[in-house]
Amino acid sequence: MVDAGNLQQPLQRKPSAETFLPLSRVRTIMKSSMDTGLITNEVLFLMTKCTELFVQHLAREAYTATGSGETLKYEHLSQLVNKSKNLEFLLQIVPEKIRVHEFQEMLRLNRANGSDDDDDDDESDSESESDADAE
Repeated sequence: MVDAGNLQQPLQRKPSAETFLPLSRVRTIMKSSMDTGLITNEVLFLMTKCTELFVQHLAREAYTATGSGETLKYEHLSQLVNKSKNLEFLLQIVPEKIRVHEFQEMLRLNRANGSDDDDDDDESDSESESDADAE
């Protein structure tokens, strides 16, 4: 017989030498960084476990933030990343989705603002060149 009280608690796994993520993939990702030297098996295991725990934490926080029994969606993750100060390092990796026409409008505005900024830079460059010529 199943105790209904136990169903409400998250499933706890005992620490083990097993990982959900393949160690070879984590090693490949770690090696893709130019700053990575020798990767020992202990470091690889710890990084894999840390990654798994971080993904679990991120998913749990995003699911909790939904406020209901909904399915966890990308929007929930992106909202969490945008609202949480400690997750702002993921802003470029998990951005909020926008429509194509919204993106095109943002590009248009950036280009309009960017052309004004470029003109200012050109003026300051020419001023510094004329100052250098005067010396």
